[in-house]
This record gives sequence, structure tokens and C-alpha cells, in this order.
Amino acid sequence: MHKIYIPTFKRVDEQITLNSIPDKYKDDVILVVQEQERHLHKHDVEYLVVGNNIGIAETRKQIIYHAGETRFFIFDDDVEFHRRNIKFLLRENWEWDLFDSDMKDYGLPQKNTSRRMSEKDFGEMIEVFNTWMDNDNIIQIGYRSANLPPSWHLYTDFTDVYTGYMINGAEVSKFRDEIDWTFVKVGEDSMMTLEFLLRGYKIRRSELFCIQPRWWQSGGCEAMGRNAELHNKEHRKLLEKYGKEGDAKSIVYKKYDIERPNIGVIEDYRFRWKEAYRSYYVNKIGECDTLKEALPYFEYIG
Repeated sequence: MHKIYIPTFKRVDEQITLNSIPDKYKDDVILVVQEQERHLHKHDVEYLVVGNNIGIAETRKQIIYHAGETRFFIFDDDVEFHRRNIKFLLRENWEWDLFDSDMKDYGLPQKNTSRRMSEKDFGEMIEVFNTWMDNDNIIQIGYRSANLPPSWHLYTDFTDVYTGYMINGAEVSKFRDEIDWTFVKVGEDSMMTLEFLLRGYKIRRSELFCIQPRWWQSGGCEAMGRNAELHNKEHRKLLEKYGKEGDAKSIVYKKYDIERPNIGVIEDYRFRWKEAYRSYYVNKIGECDTLKEALPYFEYIG
């Protein structure tokens, strides 16, 4: 089975993600805890103990190296798992009843947009994600937030994936030593996704299997020192490395200032994920001597 890593800090008695995982899959869980808190955790799971106050970026790096060439999950410690009502996967499905609502088997109204994920759903999720990784050049799969309205799709490629995802360690292991995993102290998940895309891999967000995160809570990254000043400083570093201020096609750009709970007013940065992906294949085309040699790359840049 695939290991499920849950980095956690200052939430010993509030393990929302762990408690949301079906019992069948708890044997696959690895709680990632700092040495100073290990004695406080009494959960009957495997542990990966990291150094004190190393920050989330270094923690993420150690998880990636620990997982090696396996496929694995990383989740924040405060997410719940949901499954979208299958009737909302296609607009035609709602109009033509291609699939029946799967809410009624759980005693819920048939028009509910989602429900808590069951053990069966969790297993199906892993099966679907593996199929995508086997066939579609996908290195990372994330989740739509369950509190958002249905998108009428099974999945969306080249979009934001935060707070939880599955990663193909066999592919990441090929280039992990090339990445400066601690280049930023926060925003490290966006940087990781950019590094994947810039190497020609696809990312995907599941619209069927969803998670409900709890953004901007106390504890976690806040307890590691995340504040507005740090957020802005680290995201400006991403802009400097991957983008260019004022460039209409910059893959990193500032959109606006916005106030967030427990952190204050921050600079909101956005990413042109598809442009990052295209750039890899555009560069490949530029390295070719003939059109015939370049033809295989054109299918990636539409």
C-alpha cells in the first residue's frame, strides 16, 4: 500500500486527518513529528521523527527522501475526506440521469453535492489515482476543496493543489537532488509543483475525491513562525526565481493583497501552471534540428 504521511505540530490532541482516515488504511499512516513532541503522541501508527523547529519545507524534503521511489500521500493534519455526488461529474449526467445519485445509500438527500468518504471510497480513490499515474504522465494528484461548488468534471489538470496530494516517488527520485527544497520557508508546496511542471510532468486535481481543509488555523505552520511578513518575503522569492514583475506571461505573479485569519494582510500570488508545463516542451522543440524531430513535443503545448 501507499504510505500516508501527516506532518503535524502543536496539535497532539487534534488529529483531524488521522481520525478521518478509514481504519483499514491507518496501518499505512506515518505521523511526521518533531523530536520535542514525540513523547506526547500515543497514536498506534508509524512515526517519522524530524528535528526540532526545522520548518515545513525541510520537513517536506525529509518526507520525500524517506518515501523513496514509492507512491505516497502527504496531507496536512487538519483535513477531512469527502466524495462528490457522482451526479455532479457531468452536466449531461444531471440532465439525462446517466448515473444515479450515490447519496441515498448513505441516508442522505440525493441532491447533496458531497458526503464523507467511506472505506470503499478511499480504496477506489487510490485505484483511480494509480490508474492516472500509470497512463497520463502525472506526478502529483491533489484534491478540490469539498466546500467549493461542483465543477462538473472528474478532474482538472494544471491547477492549484494544496493541503494534500499523492506523489509519484519513482519519478521524483530521478531529480530530487537537483531541487533546493528549502529555498522558501512557506510557499514550498507551490514551488514543488512548479519544479514538477518545469520538468514536463503533469499535475491533476481530483474533482470527485475531495478534501475539506481548515485554512489559516492556529498551530501548524503558524506555530512554526508563519506570519504576513514571512509569507510575503518568501513568495517574493518565488516571483524572483520563477517569474518577472510586470511580465504578462510570468508563471508567478502577484494578484492583490488580502486579509487572512490569524496572519493578517498578505500578498496573494498566483501561478500559471500550464505555462510552466509548456515551457519544458517549447525548450525541447528549440533544441531540435528538424521539424520531424520536434513533432512529438507539439502535442504537449496546445
